[in-house]
Amino acid sequence: MELTSILAAIVFVLILIYFYLSWQYNYWQRQGVPSAKGAIPGLGHMLPVFTTQKSMATVCEELYKSGKNYSMYGYYRLFSPLLLIRDPEIVKNVFLTNFSSFSENPMQINSSKRDELLGLNPFFVSGEKWKEARAPLSNSFSSMKLKILMSLVLKVSTKMSKYLHTECKTEKELDLNKLCHKFTGEISSTGMGIEAHNFQEELQPKNGEMTYNQILNKIFENPSLSTGIHQMIMFFIPSLAKIMNLALTPIEVDQYFREIAKNIIANRQREKGTYNDFMQIVLDYQKSHGTNMNQETLAAAHMLSFAADVYETSAKTMSFLITEIAAHPEIQQKVRQEIQELDTKYNGEITYDSLKEMTYLEKVLSESQRMHHIVGAFFKICTKRTKLEGSDGLSCVVEPGHTIAVSSFGFQMDPKYWNEPEKFDPERFDDSEKSKRNKFVFLPFGEGPRVCVGMRLALIMIKVAIFTIFKDFQVDVSPKMIYPIKRDETSFLNTAKGGFWVTLTPLKS
Repeated sequence: MELTSILAAIVFVLILIYFYLSWQYNYWQRQGVPSAKGAIPGLGHMLPVFTTQKSMATVCEELYKSGKNYSMYGYYRLFSPLLLIRDPEIVKNVFLTNFSSFSENPMQINSSKRDELLGLNPFFVSGEKWKEARAPLSNSFSSMKLKILMSLVLKVSTKMSKYLHTECKTEKELDLNKLCHKFTGEISSTGMGIEAHNFQEELQPKNGEMTYNQILNKIFENPSLSTGIHQMIMFFIPSLAKIMNLALTPIEVDQYFREIAKNIIANRQREKGTYNDFMQIVLDYQKSHGTNMNQETLAAAHMLSFAADVYETSAKTMSFLITEIAAHPEIQQKVRQEIQELDTKYNGEITYDSLKEMTYLEKVLSESQRMHHIVGAFFKICTKRTKLEGSDGLSCVVEPGHTIAVSSFGFQMDPKYWNEPEKFDPERFDDSEKSKRNKFVFLPFGEGPRVCVGMRLALIMIKVAIFTIFKDFQVDVSPKMIYPIKRDETSFLNTAKGGFWVTLTPLKS
């Protein structure tokens, strides 16, 4: 009798689980929204992500293709229903028109103490506070402030030029990603009033002390098994991450930026000099606007935000761009011709105005960003019950707490919007061609009020780097490089499988 009762209880529990899962995975059917097949109980459509076979962005791209006949398409992340948007007008609604209902980003800060600095980054701040967190950075990237910061970028480009002329006296193979990180890391550190010495290795820290770039790599390096599990929990099960008090910021990174902020503030208060860098712009902003927060903590938080924004995504964007220019000799010749003409026009100087005239390079950069978006997908959390309607007649009422997904990989490689999308063709971004397309099928920096705040500085950095390299060097794809480029599916940010490898050869005078 006792065994019978146990078996009956087990059967009853299994039946309950079955009905619960059936109900849960029929959510989109009840909503009248087409959805992906093959959801695995407990995992939804996330098995390839958990097994590191595919990145989340690639999964979204494949779902985008599966739902090609619809304006919206449902799928499941574990037990949670997600709505993938495939109509650019709905993307406009979510990112811009109805922004107030979709203003939240999905990643949450769970450890207010360990992630105190990162918690002040505009990407992670929720509610109306994100405007307050974003204001100092927006102020730092105004046109007037960008001209100040550009002088720092030019100083770093001079260092890189000297480094390359020393290292590449004849044809030489280079790890392009490493070179680009030297450049962005040097700009990041110089902007905060310190020297990373990325192009002067003899001056870098010794005796096992970490370099500036090594500190930043702690944030972006591919996770180990344990940290990978932590990141999975933080992204997929935020409620459990909160209970476990999981943090995104490595201890070494937190301590480093706090110590740097403390020393810089003390030195500048003592010396009372004049400084033209990001750190001084932030300190002046804090002084004029006032705050209840500790000055050193707030400065360290803005330094970390600046460092992270400048360092990784810009280096990846540059690496993809330089590789594609190297792979297309006719495009490289046009880029170099534009550089040489501007070099002559401005007497060998790179100016704020001369960068604006690099119109062909802008088209090449846009095409590279189209084919190699750095994040691959955007996610937004609904905060207010909202009805979304597609051009095909489909509609869906999105409830607060539900996640909206937008596949930039999908939109930017969709033959519906781009003829021969696998072909690298900068002329797609000629003004006449751009006017024919919906603006929201190309999202290199996101869109709307929470568009990437450092976008304008990133463009200046990239243009200056391209000018510096291609003015004096022929760049070719190395045999070591996997080309056409394949994605490294184990990386959170889009990067090339096997790395970025090129050869540099000095041009004849």
